Amino acid sequence: KSRVKKSKENDKEISPEGFRRAGYDVIMGIDNWQPAITTHNFNHGLNDNVKSVLDFENIEEINKLPNTDIIIGSPPCQLFSLSNQGGNANKDSGINLIKTFYKVIAVKKFQKNSKLKAWLMENVPNSQNYVQEEYTFEDLDLAEWALSQNLNPKSIAIRSKYNGGILHADDYGAAQSRRRFVSGEITTRKSNSK
Repeated sequence: KSRVKKSKENDKEISPEGFRRAGYDVIMGIDNWQPAITTHNFNHGLNDNVKSVLDFENIEEINKLPNTDIIIGSPPCQLFSLSNQGGNANKDSGINLIKTFYKVIAVKKFQKNSKLKAWLMENVPNSQNYVQEEYTFEDLDLAEWALSQNLNPKSIAIRSKYNGGILHADDYGAAQSRRRFVSGEITTRKSNSK
């Protein structure tokens, strides 16, 4: 079976249940809210602990994550939501959470002997207005790491803003008209085996 790691914080939009039903093993969940972790552990027979996505600003923490075929994530959306202060809330924290998620993806995608086949991130539609079209290793504070992997720090690590779009839940059979920005990639890059 393939393995999938779920990364989310205080957001219930992306669920590994569909991946489980498709035959993937869900091997990890990350959330900074104990009730979410408790539910995730119960549903998937895991024993994960509360952890913040921001812990992965540190490369050593990223390296501790298991290598997986797929990573799905949903950084907290409250800061981007139009219902938060009429959409005028400070977006810096939300941007940092998304950037940290992309940092994890970049490391797992470009590390030596990577097995990452795909990644997916969802958030509220307004978040699309705050992500860059693409991120270099330098943009993700991974310049030194890129050099250690024989990669150009100025090369593109993640394409995000237009690597997806706004999806409507009711187009997929859901009984609600919820809209979400979904960004992701099926990786075509051969593993960095140098």
